[in-house]
Amino acid sequence: MSPTEAEWRSRLPRLVADYTRRWNLRLGAPFDGGSVSFAAPATTTDGTAAVLKLSWPHREADFEADALQWWDGRGAVRLLRHDRRDYALLIERCTPGVRLDEHHELAAEHRLEIATGLLAGLWQTGIPDRAPYEQVADVTAEWADLAANRMDRIGPPYDRGLVGYGIDLLRTLPATATRTVIVHGDFNPGNILSATRCPWLVIDPKPMIGDPGYDLAPLVLQVDDPFGHPDPAVVLRARFALVGSRLGEPTDRLLAWSVARCVESALWHADRSEIDDGAGEMARAAAMARLIG
Repeated sequence: MSPTEAEWRSRLPRLVADYTRRWNLRLGAPFDGGSVSFAAPATTTDGTAAVLKLSWPHREADFEADALQWWDGRGAVRLLRHDRRDYALLIERCTPGVRLDEHHELAAEHRLEIATGLLAGLWQTGIPDRAPYEQVADVTAEWADLAANRMDRIGPPYDRGLVGYGIDLLRTLPATATRTVIVHGDFNPGNILSATRCPWLVIDPKPMIGDPGYDLAPLVLQVDDPFGHPDPAVVLRARFALVGSRLGEPTDRLLAWSVARCVESALWHADRSEIDDGAGEMARAAAMARLIG
């Protein structure tokens, strides 16, 4: 049985000490920002710059090592060592390691071009025989059921028609894909870092197998805030068209995936009594639904 998050946190100092000793590492101060993981810069005995990452054992972290091992540095950080039992990874360190969304000197469109180039490379690596990953269709069908249950149980003041549309998209979009890839699963600009081996490398996959269109919403919606522009509709349409053209995915399908994921996120917030945050997600879903032709 997997430990609770609290149990895992109580064990974390021992785990850090154990893997520092077992893998002969010298650790620096931990990085900020991980909610269910620990990550710190590490140096091996031969001077290799690495990162020690320890994750709370949970579903989304199950196959991170498998994806990094399969990609083998082709657009993503290299996996140097791992221990599946403790969700322990030793991975290549990105230097300088600045997140793509923090490179404000680059236009948002340029950042999207950088990111889509990386993503296209990950998708093109194929799928290994007996790949262990979950299917996008299975996961989003579960999300659809959860969202419907939460809407009925909580009754937040959200547009029921739009909620129903988003739930239907979660169930039906995967079956309309024209190709199947290993999706990154959390392809937001914070998971793209500047590096030296390559100009940019991807970190923190939550891999699944299925519709590539699943991967794009976090990138487009977080590269900057499109809703902070004077005319968000123009910006959204242009950016989804840009990433769609570079990746060979129809703009309307990418918009539909974004609607589906915003609706799911809205009901996730509602389940945590964050009704206003959910309302914000619903407003974003509505804006993108109006753009679908």
